[in-house]
Amino acid sequence: MGRLPSEPGRGVTNWSHELPLNTWWHGAVVNDGRHTTLYVNGCPAARNPSTPATGLTTLGLPWLLGGYEYGGKIDQIMHGWIGDVRLVDRALPVRDFMSS
Repeated sequence: MGRLPSEPGRGVTNWSHELPLNTWWHGAVVNDGRHTTLYVNGCPAARNPSTPATGLTTLGLPWLLGGYEYGGKIDQIMHGWIGDVRLVDRALPVRDFMSS
C-alpha cells in the first residue's frame, strides 16, 4: 500500500497491492469529507488517515479510471473490463456497495 505525498496543487491518491489476474474484484473508494479509504471486495485495503482529503478533484485534468499517468503520460493501464461505475454525493457504508 502507499500514498503519494500531498503537495501544493497536487492531489492525494491511494493504491493497494497487485491483484491476481483473471479474477473478478469489486473496488470502492469512499471519501467521508475528511479521509479516503479504498475497499477491495468490501474490505479496507488502503486509506490516508494522516492526510486530509476533503473530496474528489480533477486538478483541471481528465479523469483516468483503470490506469494512471506519470510525468504527463499514461504509464500503466488495466487490461480488463470495468463493469460499472457509480459516483454519489455522500460517503456510502459498505452495506450499500454494489458488490453482489
